[in-house]
Amino acid sequence: MSPAQALPAVLLIEPQFVLRRTIVTVARELDLVAFQEATNIDRALALLGSRRFAGIVLDMGEGGDAMTLLDELRKGAFACGSRIPVILMSSEPGRPADGAIGPLQPLSVLRKPFKIGALLESVRSMALYEMQKPH
Repeated sequence: MSPAQALPAVLLIEPQFVLRRTIVTVARELDLVAFQEATNIDRALALLGSRRFAGIVLDMGEGGDAMTLLDELRKGAFACGSRIPVILMSSEPGRPADGAIGPLQPLSVLRKPFKIGALLESVRSMALYEMQKPH
């Protein structure tokens, strides 16, 4: 990617340091996206209130707070708009209840542990969507 062409900014909300650093490092090496990191929902809220992002990668391990954030996002409460693509990561056994997740329209839901390639493919789709949007 040329220096004049900025990478899409994506917010990564993930409490696990090693996973977070792995995701960010590989995405950077592939010139995929520019991740902004948040270790928890409170830090993410501060960033969402002040910056626009092309997408969000959200760990559902934050429980009800993660669902609340996603619900508020879809209601247009943040600078990035309500239709921003979101990738959910979850370590909960089984699939999240479609009744709760479905209306929140995630781009994808990944179950931990997942292969980094699966996440990066979803992030690549998110980045392509952002680059193809008329500005």
